[in-house]
Amino acid sequence: MTDAQFDAAIGLIVRGNKDGLKGIYDAYARQMYQVIVGIVKSPMDAEDLTADLFMKLWETASQYKAGNGHKRYLTVMARNIAIDFIRRNSRQSFELDDDEQGREIADTQDIEKDVESGMSFARALECLNPKQRQIVDMHIGLQMTLQEISDTLQMPMGTVAWNYKAAIDKLKKRYKEGERYG
Repeated sequence: MTDAQFDAAIGLIVRGNKDGLKGIYDAYARQMYQVIVGIVKSPMDAEDLTADLFMKLWETASQYKAGNGHKRYLTVMARNIAIDFIRRNSRQSFELDDDEQGREIADTQDIEKDVESGMSFARALECLNPKQRQIVDMHIGLQMTLQEISDTLQMPMGTVAWNYKAAIDKLKKRYKEGERYG
């Protein structure tokens, strides 16, 4: 879905037309579910929270400001809903650490194609830690740039880049060892 299509769908929602929400849901429900399940770790809770996300979008559509990138908008909304859920249901705080910065990313185009075509994307991500899984999911699944991921997750760009490279290295190793899923 392009920004223009998303803006048009939001316009329909603001006017009370459910077709706008259906269009956005059809385009992004799976991706938003992946973002949420990457945080809450529970498929059942993630399903509920994904539904909550789209209900919240329906209720707050008039607050959306066009031109700021709809993928980022939805991803931030999904992330916030998931973090709020964790905070409500456990006494743990959710923090993203600022470990390493400024590492270079190798050319990963081939491994991305291999992951997308040779392995089930969700299954392949199981070998990654939660932070890496979320970053790879956002970069490959949502086609966000590393800078957009950095902004969305409020992490330093170097941390995002380092985690992405480490995740791709794990996936390469797993792929080369012949662990293909279908």
